[in-house]
Amino acid sequence: MLNNQVSKAVRLAIAFGAASTAAFSASTIAAEEGVEKVERIQVTGSRISRTDMETAVPVTTYSLDEIKATGAPTLEQFVQQLPIISGGSYGSNVNNGGNGSVSMNLRGLGATRTLVLLNGRRFSGDISVIPMAAISRVDVLRDGASTIYGSDAIAGVVNFITNNNFTGAEIEFRHQQTSENDGKTSNISFITGIESDKGNIVFSGGYEQRDAIYGEDRNFSKCVRGENITNTNADGSVEGEVICGGGSATTSPGSFSIPGVRGTFVKGDDGKPRAIEDSDRYNYASTSIIYQPLEKYNLFGAANYELVDSGFSTVEFFSEASFTHRLNKTRLAPVGTFWSMPVPVSNPGNTFGTDVNAQRRLTESEGRTSDFSITEYLITTGFKGEFSNGWYWDTSYTYNSRRRTEEIGGRIHQERANTLVDPALCSANSSCPGVWDPFQDGTLTKEMRDWIIVPMSSTSRAEDTQLQFNLAGETSFELPAGTIAWATGYEHLTTHYTSVPDGAAGLGAIYGVAAEGTDGGYTTSAYYAEVNIPILADMPFAERLDFTAAARRTDVSLINDAEVTTKYAIEWRPNSELLVRANLSEGFRTPGVSTLFAPRANSAVSYTDPCVKYGSNPNASAELKANCAADGLPADWTQSNQQSGSWVGGNPDIGPEKSTSKNIGIVWAPEYIENFSVALDFYDIEIKDIIGELSIGTIGSECYNSANFSSPLCEQIKGPAAYGTVGGERRDSSDSLSGVDLATQNLGIFNSKGIDFDFKYGLDAFGGELKFNLNGTYVIDLDHNEAEGLATTELVGGYGADVANGGRGAFNDIRANFRTTYSKDDWGITHTIQYQSDVDDYAKPAGVLSSHVGSVAYNDINGFYSFENLILSLGINNISDKEPPYVSNGDNGALIRVHRLTGREYYIKATFKF
Repeated sequence: MLNNQVSKAVRLAIAFGAASTAAFSASTIAAEEGVEKVERIQVTGSRISRTDMETAVPVTTYSLDEIKATGAPTLEQFVQQLPIISGGSYGSNVNNGGNGSVSMNLRGLGATRTLVLLNGRRFSGDISVIPMAAISRVDVLRDGASTIYGSDAIAGVVNFITNNNFTGAEIEFRHQQTSENDGKTSNISFITGIESDKGNIVFSGGYEQRDAIYGEDRNFSKCVRGENITNTNADGSVEGEVICGGGSATTSPGSFSIPGVRGTFVKGDDGKPRAIEDSDRYNYASTSIIYQPLEKYNLFGAANYELVDSGFSTVEFFSEASFTHRLNKTRLAPVGTFWSMPVPVSNPGNTFGTDVNAQRRLTESEGRTSDFSITEYLITTGFKGEFSNGWYWDTSYTYNSRRRTEEIGGRIHQERANTLVDPALCSANSSCPGVWDPFQDGTLTKEMRDWIIVPMSSTSRAEDTQLQFNLAGETSFELPAGTIAWATGYEHLTTHYTSVPDGAAGLGAIYGVAAEGTDGGYTTSAYYAEVNIPILADMPFAERLDFTAAARRTDVSLINDAEVTTKYAIEWRPNSELLVRANLSEGFRTPGVSTLFAPRANSAVSYTDPCVKYGSNPNASAELKANCAADGLPADWTQSNQQSGSWVGGNPDIGPEKSTSKNIGIVWAPEYIENFSVALDFYDIEIKDIIGELSIGTIGSECYNSANFSSPLCEQIKGPAAYGTVGGERRDSSDSLSGVDLATQNLGIFNSKGIDFDFKYGLDAFGGELKFNLNGTYVIDLDHNEAEGLATTELVGGYGADVANGGRGAFNDIRANFRTTYSKDDWGITHTIQYQSDVDDYAKPAGVLSSHVGSVAYNDINGFYSFENLILSLGINNISDKEPPYVSNGDNGALIRVHRLTGREYYIKATFKF
């Protein structure tokens, strides 16, 4: 009977993608002769310890060997290639608005709805701090789990399990670079461990260094891309070509607007105003970083020691600690006077006979830089054991601290810049170094730069604690189908976040930088209970039928009423080959501290204006045409600036999100087909009271499609006067919407439905072992309603604003990975295809060349050869050197949060084992 149990556990572990010894590292199933007890294991998604790997919730497990076989040098690249990822990802690929932190956006529902665990416990969620050398496996729970783990576990849970039972020593060297001979990445890592009869100690660490890749280093990013439209067809479609042209209207020499005159001008050779042309615009793309540089150190240690091994209860002490120090850098083009700096007629460069408002790019200065220094450490200590009656218990305390310092360069002191171009103000200020002519290149002297370019720094600190107590066991009485297993526990969490701005920013002197800091926190107390009831066993068509129920009561100090969530699940095994599972669970998400308390700050948010070529747009309503004309826009108007001056910030009155998740699936591993398994799971997630902000695209569309600007959303467009710049009622001097209020709110709904699939097959071939694995997600529906009364947007099969995660994302119908592995004796080779189906712009603007992205497939290949104490690996990622496909409505024509930016990459790795 015992051997059958073990065989079944391993067989179904294969079906779940956990067929490796690492999957059993925490507690190995005892299968030796004479052993009467099968040791239990705890699977992600349940607190009940079990004798096998399968549960009613779908979990995909990746061993460390499987992670390395993908060729991904870091956990960041590994998780961003998982098929369950959708929308836009944040990490080293995001320069403007990124800080190097890595998050996971499961099912396109947003990283904040994905709970990230380390050894089953919460931490900051920044995947970049996890040392890859310490990882044993990664569990991806593809279902909501708020009842088990609390807030945030709506889209799923990712649990990183460390190798706490390693013995011996291993050291690994790796070097990687692109085919362009840049983006060089070098790292070294090690892990070592010793054990005794009473316990063990494991210690690991690593160092990683990566060079930056700049826009000028790639064809798709070396210039600001525009479109030369040569023909407009009767159906509104256009013909033309993509060109290096256009760019920012904040130029050098400076552009300007004239009060009461529509348009943007530059100084002509005759000293008079002339309309700005594409050749005048500033190329901000070439000097910006497209892939961040990195330097990172990390350490991890774990220890276990048996204190008591008999009596009322066994007692084992355990502790884990990790430390990470990371340096990242972002760089944007040089700063400009984006607020439309007032230049009086008395300025020597103003030959226009009237006061003007200038937008001058400070090309004499370096770019806008942010140097991030992030230090995070995590300490967990606790005790665990087993009572004499077989009940398991554990208690632990975790402290997580994260400190971030940002050294900010290249920002401008707004008041001093205004003084510098006004002779009267400059003469009245004894520290003014002279009058600046913004309408000529090279006129900003070093003394002037030093006076108006202000270096800054800001500091933030987050601290979280987690106190846990868990108790699990079985009832003393037995039902006909077996005993009832249960688990219960208590959890107390505290979280606190503080952000302190630079002194100059705190005075409101630095343009575009929030003057206020953030300071806030809250506590959470929760009780949970979970029970597994065997209903049938060893009967025809019911080898096993189990029912699981769980409930959790969560009390958050900032929310008036406690949240109660429940979960119900069924596991049915008609025979030893088939598992049918279904579950229904409730979830919720508490807003974070920054979401609640972040101060209002200026932001340049990209958007698609509803008035683009409204005269020839066949879908334009009469109201839209009338309102665009009322703003003074010509019928063939094009959007010269895709960024809007807007405000973002927190809201202390936000309530929690609530969700319902349904899942039904099968796992089939037929005995007559050796090494074959298939898993299919249908999911349905509904989320309401979404925490977020309305997109500028939605605000603009609703406002301009209402009669005489009558929509209530028009009130959120405060206009350039309120924003501190110049222009009309709603638009600034470049005709972009200005002063748009994007404060966070409880808004609409998300609905997501789809099917996860996983096929595995292995066979003996060519004297070795050949394995195939196809896993992915087919999305049926992904509906988003931003707010009550607005139309629902169907995101699946589209790309555009990722309202759940920020930036622009792609919501493919199908994302899948197909991996083929061949191994023989001491060598092996793996080929991986990462596939994304085609997508269309779900908010397609009129008169653009590209609103469709065809299917994309990345090919990676790697191989290894194992010597006595050395494993040598070589690999090529993105073999065909694919560049991001061009899209009109993208970040400079690309979906930088979706497609690979670095091109082809080569790597070599050497692993020494002792």
